[in-house]
Amino acid sequence: MKIEESSITLNFPDNNYFRFQECKGYKDIQNNFKEMDACWYDETKDELYLIELKDWKNNNLEEENDSRFSEEEVAKIKQRISKFRIGTLFKKSVDSLCMILSVMLETGYSENINNCFSFTITKKTKIKLLSIINWEDTDVTYISSVNSAYKSKFGSYAKLFGIRTFIVLTKERAKTQFDWVE
Repeated sequence: MKIEESSITLNFPDNNYFRFQECKGYKDIQNNFKEMDACWYDETKDELYLIELKDWKNNNLEEENDSRFSEEEVAKIKQRISKFRIGTLFKKSVDSLCMILSVMLETGYSENINNCFSFTITKKTKIKLLSIINWEDTDVTYISSVNSAYKSKFGSYAKLFGIRTFIVLTKERAKTQFDWVE
């Protein structure tokens, strides 16, 4: 089944996937929660991928070509955008992780989320968080800096819950690492 969003296509090898946005259990609490775009369970490895898809195209702003904006103003705008992007990736990661952990811990409400799964996860299931960015610029320095800031912000959560893989990467890099990214 293919999922297309943000100019990125995920083509999972089986039906062990779901989307929070289609899950009634998520919809009932979404006022307070943000969700990652797709989740896929690799049954052979007992790994659950939580995947965020973003289309950021490149690092250029219209303001850069507008003489009304100084270089300093453009730099401040870029800093605000970066801070917002990192914050969004962080919020979606934490909220999605909380929903998944509720299923693993079999809390009362978790049945409403678990009902959306076509598979079964346990406390032993490894969780991997991927933020895949459609980035058309050949310079990936910006994505690298976003990845570093995201890792710094999310690192304590990863340590607490034993998550070893949590990364921001370009679509092109993801295509080389995961055969289900197109």
